[in-house]
Amino acid sequence: MDLMEMASELWASMAITGKTVVLTLIVLSIYSYFVMVDRIMVLRTDGQRSREFGEQVSATTDPGQLLSAARTANEGGQNSLASIVVEGLTEFQALQGDGQPEAVVVEGVDETVSRQLDVAVINLRDRLSGMATISGVAPFLGLFGTVTGLISAFRGIADTGSGGLATVSGGISEALVTTVIGLFVAIPALWAYNFFMNKIDVMAVELDNSATRFVSRTVRRALRASAA
Repeated sequence: MDLMEMASELWASMAITGKTVVLTLIVLSIYSYFVMVDRIMVLRTDGQRSREFGEQVSATTDPGQLLSAARTANEGGQNSLASIVVEGLTEFQALQGDGQPEAVVVEGVDETVSRQLDVAVINLRDRLSGMATISGVAPFLGLFGTVTGLISAFRGIADTGSGGLATVSGGISEALVTTVIGLFVAIPALWAYNFFMNKIDVMAVELDNSATRFVSRTVRRALRASAA
């Protein structure tokens, strides 16, 4: 008997509750792998574009030129560093245009950069909360299918009055399938969630350092130049 035949017989012998659990776990697994692929593409694209933008403006000290370059880079989308620079320098121009004191300008720009960094991290973590939920729910969903399957198996034994080892072991093996599938769904989801969270934490530190270097440096030089 090949694997497909075994799976077909196992599916046919499952109760409606077990089938519902299995189908739900399959849907959760598909969604989990979709999120994995999506986050891989997003993080790769964002990291590459942010690095390219950083290299492009590494020698730029004029706020207007830096803001223009950041807006151009941000038009392509998925460029966290450029979006942070745009928000920070836009706030700088607004505060400077209002004639605010230097301390107020610096504080306002720093707060804007910090707030936009939080927004960027939230965007990078998009859908990961769903993956974390799947990694926690899937084993319990599989266990639920196992428990209901065992109840059904023992109820059948009680109704027929036959409880040989073959009968009991067959019902238990069918019931345990949902637990196995639940673990099969949860383990990759949990690993991927931790991997992406660690990756995003590293990217957040790099973004913070780069944004501070570009925005704060440019703002302070512009303020010193205007005060001279």
